[in-house]
Amino acid sequence: MKRTLILTCIAVYTVAVFCQSFIDLFLTNSYFGRRVVTERGANNKSRIELVYRWPDDKIVQVLSPLILIWAKHSGSFIMGEPNNFRISPLEILDLEDLFIRQLKQVGISKTERIDGKYKVVVDSSSGFFTAIINDKGYPEKITRIFQGVTTELVYEEVKPLTQKFDEIANKYNIRPSEATISFPSEIKEILQTVSWYTVSRLKIGEEQVILIMANHKSGSILKVVYASKEVNVNMEQNEKMIQCTGQGYHIYVVTQDDNVLKQIKQLLEK
Repeated sequence: MKRTLILTCIAVYTVAVFCQSFIDLFLTNSYFGRRVVTERGANNKSRIELVYRWPDDKIVQVLSPLILIWAKHSGSFIMGEPNNFRISPLEILDLEDLFIRQLKQVGISKTERIDGKYKVVVDSSSGFFTAIINDKGYPEKITRIFQGVTTELVYEEVKPLTQKFDEIANKYNIRPSEATISFPSEIKEILQTVSWYTVSRLKIGEEQVILIMANHKSGSILKVVYASKEVNVNMEQNEKMIQCTGQGYHIYVVTQDDNVLKQIKQLLEK
């Protein structure tokens, strides 16, 4: 009995040591991959992405359902389209980043070796995470269950990445020195409710404004116009708008979704 207990402890310790080595590889690897993100809950949605990942930096190109590129570099976050990038005033974190953050903060809840791969579980206040990591330290699947929503990141192909961040950034015309846009707190609150957004500039009459096109977490499209003066914002059929005025700025929020409009209105009235 005692010998069985000792052997069991040794086996558990061995698995833990090997798992930690794969975790270390996972955290320090640089790779290129194609992946599919799906979200299942009240609303089901998915997207296809290419990802270039280094230990501290990342570039993600969203291929579908919209064209979008975002990057993390030296603590800054950049988002936009080719030749139209801006430094984001908010953190941009994908499911992999969220998993890594909780892995470092909370630690591993459970590990299991399956066919030469490791199943790593992290149970935290930010969700129940499960990751499958292969023997090379590359992720194959990351899942999070949180507030009735299951988000899954499946890597269809992962290859070693030898190119540096600057080389890939040049490919997409990403310039880390791009000027940032300082948003008021109201817009930062609104952006916390969306999954993705792009920022561009346009003219309404003689006034240059900031246009934010966003994909709300519910799946609805959200348009936000940020202007220094009052402007006439054109709306399409079935769209509705709310307006917020601050010191020296005007914010217009447009959407067809009544529930989203109600949520944004409550945020702005806080």
